[in-house]
Amino acid sequence: MPQRWMLLVCLAVSCKPATDARAGELVLSENGQSPYRIVVAENASPSTKHGAEELQKFLAEMTGARLPIVSDQEPAGPREIFLGDSARFRAMKTGIDPASLGREGYVIRAVGAHLVIAGGSVRGNLYGVYGFLEDHLGCRWFTPDCSRIPKRPRLAIGAIDDRQVPALEYREPFVADCFDGDWCARNRMNSSHGGLDARRGGNVAFADGFFVHTFEQLVPPEKYFAEHPEYFAMIEGKRVKQQRQLSAQLCCTNPQVIQICIEAVREAMRAQPSATVFSVSQNDSYDANYCQCPQCQALAEQEDSQMGPVLQLVNHVAEAVEKEYPDKIIETLAYQWSQRPPKQMRPRTNVVIRLCSGGCCFSHPLAACNSPGSRAFRADLERWANVTQRLWVWDYVTDFGHYLLPFPNQRTRAGNVPYFAAHGVKGLFEQDTYDTVHGELSALGGYITAKCLWNPSCDANAAMNEFLEAYYGKAAGPIRSYIDLLHDHAERETIHVTLSAGCDSPHLNNALLEKANSLWHQAEDAVGDDPVVLARVKTGRLSVDYAILERDRLRAQNKLPASQSAAALARGRFNPFGQALRASGLTRLGEGVPLDKDAYLGGLAKELGL
Repeated sequence: MPQRWMLLVCLAVSCKPATDARAGELVLSENGQSPYRIVVAENASPSTKHGAEELQKFLAEMTGARLPIVSDQEPAGPREIFLGDSARFRAMKTGIDPASLGREGYVIRAVGAHLVIAGGSVRGNLYGVYGFLEDHLGCRWFTPDCSRIPKRPRLAIGAIDDRQVPALEYREPFVADCFDGDWCARNRMNSSHGGLDARRGGNVAFADGFFVHTFEQLVPPEKYFAEHPEYFAMIEGKRVKQQRQLSAQLCCTNPQVIQICIEAVREAMRAQPSATVFSVSQNDSYDANYCQCPQCQALAEQEDSQMGPVLQLVNHVAEAVEKEYPDKIIETLAYQWSQRPPKQMRPRTNVVIRLCSGGCCFSHPLAACNSPGSRAFRADLERWANVTQRLWVWDYVTDFGHYLLPFPNQRTRAGNVPYFAAHGVKGLFEQDTYDTVHGELSALGGYITAKCLWNPSCDANAAMNEFLEAYYGKAAGPIRSYIDLLHDHAERETIHVTLSAGCDSPHLNNALLEKANSLWHQAEDAVGDDPVVLARVKTGRLSVDYAILERDRLRAQNKLPASQSAAALARGRFNPFGQALRASGLTRLGEGVPLDKDAYLGGLAKELGL
């Protein structure tokens, strides 16, 4: 787990001249002037050079002083900030070994009159810059268009010796509001779907076409099924090409299938040398459509898990490529019917198991939740942690049928990360509202997730307050009260909110929504004189309005009890909801289904009799 800095930075805002600096204090800037410059190696990596530019940019924004960036080949100066390994860094003999910090770890240390930021050349130096700016100087990057860069007329630092190496090797808030490359890098995320080019440190790169659910990609039914139905799953005695318009699974014990998969992965590795992760994983499906042939089922029974045949296939692929490509990873899913770990079989060292949390409750901390789904997942996670060296988790943090539905998981998304890290999880993919912006509080959720993924022991409550104050301004108080209202209700009533909760879920009721509506009304009133923030508040309010209106639709369909007060509230909120929805960037109300705003609002009005 990342270590916290040993001594906190001391920030001074008085205007005393630099010559009056206290003992041990480094005055980086005063009255718009700085005696410091930033030193990088002549042959520094693109991300290290970008880190120097980012440090220069934000220090200038904070202080008005623009520090020059120089090569380590220039003569030494009396006061310098060393970024990364360089000739002058090595000459200082600091005892810092960048190689020991891996790709992403770093050390920030005051050494004499100098400041050293040193880490891995891939992302460590860049992350060290952002760690210095965020953890020591108070900078925050809440969303791509909302940040906090404090102004410092006099910027001085005291003794710093801060070493951080992330607990998680893979950190992805999979939410459309947070795909911006600068946002990802500045929040120290290595998201596979973020816009992270080489200058921003790159990412955990899945090969194109090999992200997830790849059986169909590896052995295409259109190519093979007609002549080789035996390559595909046997279900109820028959080889099956697809079920309910989804591709069936592979016969994982078939030797030809194994060889085809090996060659497909090897070809992809040769064609995409920069990719590091190649998924060999079951197709998505609604059914337990694993292969029921005698060979597959004998292995499944032996291992007491349908993961047995899948893992045997995955291990064969991993073994075949590991000598030629020792740095590449074969990933597979422990998902639905393959969630339970095998009894004796073990993943090879170059295999990642990505365990999926779909059956869990998301309104209570996973470590203590007593819902059947959470108990089962917890047991499987703890068993997987004992049998694999590389366990990742695919976690879910939204209602995929209703992206706008109030979802009380802002607390648990933070609370679950320490549990995962304590049980050997090395990577977290947090699947949120990924195919449209402006899901239910999705920018807030993405920010909190990022803070916890970098540092599982972070103060998520403080992070939430900072975000709300910066993003919503004077509306932060009532919006925080709304979040607490929603979460307290689910926790107090022990309501287990799952991915398929729906608009009739007991975590929503008329009384709660009336209170929520009042709080959002207060929020709008508080920022009525600020059009930018007011637009953000109206977008955030879409979530409560959606619940009010969709629950009234259920009442119109006789699926919820009639309520005159709730119907009146729905009538009052329909027009403001429609205006805010049209103004928002929302393009979907649920996963994969494009939103026609006029058609949706017209249909809703018709059903509600408006």
